[in-house]
Amino acid sequence: MHEYMTMKNIFQPSIAVVFAAILAALFFGVFSVVFVEMFGEKLSLLMALPVVMIIGLLFVFNRYLLFTLILLLRPALDPILEKTKIGGLGVGGVLNALVIIIALLAIIQKDFQLRSILIRTWVPFLLVLLIAVGFAPDFTHAVKSYLSLISNAAMFALALTLVKTQTDYGRWMRIVLLSSLIPVFYGFVDYATGGVVYADAGKRVASTFSHPNILAFYLVLIITLSFYFIKSKVTYIPPSVKRLLPLYIIMMIALLLFTKTRSAWVVCFVFFTLYGLLYERKYLLFVIVSPLVALLIPEMQDRIIDLTQGNEVVTYGTLNSYAWRKYIWESSLSWMQPSHYFLGYGLESFMHYSIDFFPLAGNMETGAHNVYVQLIFDTGVVGLLSFVWLYGSVAFYLAQFYKANKLMIFLAIMLLCQYGLLAYSDNMLSYLAFNWYFWFVLGATYSIAYHDKKRLQNEVSSA
Repeated sequence: MHEYMTMKNIFQPSIAVVFAAILAALFFGVFSVVFVEMFGEKLSLLMALPVVMIIGLLFVFNRYLLFTLILLLRPALDPILEKTKIGGLGVGGVLNALVIIIALLAIIQKDFQLRSILIRTWVPFLLVLLIAVGFAPDFTHAVKSYLSLISNAAMFALALTLVKTQTDYGRWMRIVLLSSLIPVFYGFVDYATGGVVYADAGKRVASTFSHPNILAFYLVLIITLSFYFIKSKVTYIPPSVKRLLPLYIIMMIALLLFTKTRSAWVVCFVFFTLYGLLYERKYLLFVIVSPLVALLIPEMQDRIIDLTQGNEVVTYGTLNSYAWRKYIWESSLSWMQPSHYFLGYGLESFMHYSIDFFPLAGNMETGAHNVYVQLIFDTGVVGLLSFVWLYGSVAFYLAQFYKANKLMIFLAIMLLCQYGLLAYSDNMLSYLAFNWYFWFVLGATYSIAYHDKKRLQNEVSSA
């Protein structure tokens, strides 16, 4: 009877709710007329309006169902979200905002036991970035970037709040794994239909992502997670799925080669090498053979040989991608004034000033392709140290649970190391979709390790 009354109260609208619904209906009615008048000829923008309304209703009535759908579908949405942008804003921005709001609502719950870990890891970095927003040369761009980075912290926080048992962990990790199906299978369609052609690298595969590098980094994450499912004794992955996962990993490795993202190749190679050295030596044979097989593919050979030429800046010469990166790093750091070493020039200032300090800019803003250089330029030494603190502290807190689950913690720390290596040669902070899954997996890993240890301590004390 009490349960019935509770459910009845949940669905019985109050006067305030009815009044709010009437106001919302009036607002969306007027807004729809104006919106259709302005953008009626653009089908993608016209469709964005009902989508935003549906998203809003899902948020009001079941925000965790909305979050589940976002987590399940976000890797496949880049092409769609890009078409809904108006002046740099679109449905993607709405999703980012809602993820942050859902996380804030979860954080303020009284039973949130892991609030302190969020404060000790993320808050220093976010505070420094907030200061850097205040004196950024392009305030609008800086705010958008800052909100994107906050959404990464929100994903970490949501994982901490949602994962308390092995059942929780299994449910959410299955969703992360399922999120890869569309990008992986469409990746082969993308390859068969020509992919994306680059002047310096030829045909590359981006699948549903905006750039091949983002797909590559996402694949490395899913490969690492899938490998854990195979090697661990978890029961939340059905045996039939476990038997298919090795084939799925091989498919992802093939797709990883098609992205032609060399840094992702390196971190994947390092991962299997370290696993082989520390756990199963038989994997070292795979580590030795796989590069030799890859080098038999002409396109892979060309990608490696490209690094041996174009290493010097000469008139009318063409730099290879790594030499180009080193040139922009040197140009930016030598352009900096000593007075900006401490706090930098403001968030996203590297992009803004790249036209001034980079001789090859060609009146086009460009990213640093190195998180460490970008942070020194944007936020100074303080920002770089806060970034190192973020990743170092997360690794430290994860390492405390190593004895309880060696494989899971090893793989989580490997993800952090992979990110650190990738940050050396790419704009990792800008890759929102990848960062969301990266931080959600890390947050879930820490949370399940924390709660498992706490349950074990309670069992020992009560025995």
